[in-house]
Amino acid sequence: MSEREGNRQEEALRIWLPAILKLLVLIIFAFVLYETTVGLGSAELSSSRVQVIIAGMLGLLLLLAVDRITELSMSSSGFTATLSEAKVRALQEVEALDNRQVAEVTRAKIMAASSPAEVQGALSLAQELNVTRIVDQITQAIAEKRRLNVYYRPTPTAPEEVHLVAPLDIKPGKTPDTATRDYLWAYDFAGDHVVSFRLDRVPRVELSEETFDPAEITKDWKDRAPQWNVPRHW
Repeated sequence: MSEREGNRQEEALRIWLPAILKLLVLIIFAFVLYETTVGLGSAELSSSRVQVIIAGMLGLLLLLAVDRITELSMSSSGFTATLSEAKVRALQEVEALDNRQVAEVTRAKIMAASSPAEVQGALSLAQELNVTRIVDQITQAIAEKRRLNVYYRPTPTAPEEVHLVAPLDIKPGKTPDTATRDYLWAYDFAGDHVVSFRLDRVPRVELSEETFDPAEITKDWKDRAPQWNVPRHW
């Protein structure tokens, strides 16, 4: 089965499954009411009101449960978030993006999304565009030897951290798992060591007016002439 056919089947299931489940709930609800009231005279009907009320409440609860279940999607790790929860989390991440124009467009796409997958797609595109802007700022900081305030989230749900660094380079990670992603490699003044920041988890950076001395940072390096990815004149 092709990917396109699989997507069409998934979309059809997402559209029709809620309607089918709700119809089944209504049929069961009608059957319960019928069984509760059938054969009762006018005198007996009033004594069965409690059962009718309970059956009605159960039917409403089942309808709410259907709405909840049909917003979920399966993944290899189990159920993912509902659409509303996915939107809330995505909007929180968008608020931290440095590129406000991208943030506004993405916010509108997230609100119009009809599935968690669409929400994630809009967020991923916004993060890619934001990374492009951040790379430009880092490149400028490297060229001008300017210190950089890096706002960073180690994980999507982690609190935002702020690091004052000397930007050194942008290059992939060193392990098989990280080699497919780009990182900012920088000297952390607080920790007095070189650190790396995964770029798609950097919502924004700020260039400082303070500069740094590359010779001072690299004086103890064994490789006196490192191979830089980002061009510079130092």
